[in-house]
Amino acid sequence: MAEAAHAQGYEYIAITDHSKALAMANGLDEKRAVAFAHQVREMDRQRFGLRIFSGLECDIRRDGTMDLENDALAELDFVIGSIHSYMNLEAAEMTDRLLRAMECPYLRVLGHPTGRILLQREPFPFDFDAVVAQAAKRNIYLEINASPERLDLGSSLIRAAKTKGCKFVINTDAHHPKHFANMKYGVLMARRGWLEAGDILNTLPVAGFARAIQSK
Repeated sequence: MAEAAHAQGYEYIAITDHSKALAMANGLDEKRAVAFAHQVREMDRQRFGLRIFSGLECDIRRDGTMDLENDALAELDFVIGSIHSYMNLEAAEMTDRLLRAMECPYLRVLGHPTGRILLQREPFPFDFDAVVAQAAKRNIYLEINASPERLDLGSSLIRAAKTKGCKFVINTDAHHPKHFANMKYGVLMARRGWLEAGDILNTLPVAGFARAIQSK
């Protein structure tokens, strides 16, 4: 993945495997997540022509707690929080779940925020204004997931979130090097949402990106 990203001209990537709740994806528990962080740092020292950040897509449990303990999350450079379960909750409970998740001091990004999969699953209900207002307050970035089956957030919600002061990150959600080509769809969605380069975390040069993910 690092070699493919370098070939695309990227200055950096974040490797963000799943956490243990997503067993079907061989998700990482605390011990494996810490080992993974160390492994990625060793890879980064070897240099692939770009900077590699250690990350995790950590599941948000039904009660809003994170799938891994804070001690493990603290070892990683970059933590995304995502919902992959209990998507049929009432709006009030889902809202509380997301708001509690954003209390985690290591959370930097809210992943595919509405949970939609185009032509397969509708967005789960929640108080969007309340959640994005809290994301802006806590300096948590909203993901624009560039996978063609997600494109989450959509353009109208991007515009709404920007008016609340939110910032964004465009992720390919790549599970294979060929998925880097999906970035163009995320960029198009961001443009449809009236975003500019200054609204997007990963338009920053590598030093600026490193500083931004350290400070919340």
